[in-house]
Amino acid sequence: MKRILSLILALTLVLGMVFTLASCGKMLNGKYQDPTGVTTYEFSGSKVTLTVALLGTKTYEGTYKIAENEEGEMTITFTFEDADAETYSGESAFAEGSENDVEYIKIGLVKYTKVK
Repeated sequence: MKRILSLILALTLVLGMVFTLASCGKMLNGKYQDPTGVTTYEFSGSKVTLTVALLGTKTYEGTYKIAENEEGEMTITFTFEDADAETYSGESAFAEGSENDVEYIKIGLVKYTKVK
């Protein structure tokens, strides 16, 4: 009886860990552009390519992570190695959704629509 109970408890623990890991680390795929067309984020797995077309075109590669903060709000954290992209690195508020069959994400206060 003790073995069966231990086995059930162990399986419950493993199942809980699987669900915990599955709920973390949301990934994005695709290209999203701001309304002005100046800034574009392209996501693939945990990698992101940022293109800024203002006074010439600059492209930066980095990584991102989507998580939930202590207040239960979604955040996105970017890490870019290039010193010129320092202002784009760091944590911002994050949301995603769809309006009129157009997918979008919000990073901070800016809404980026998915480019097809």
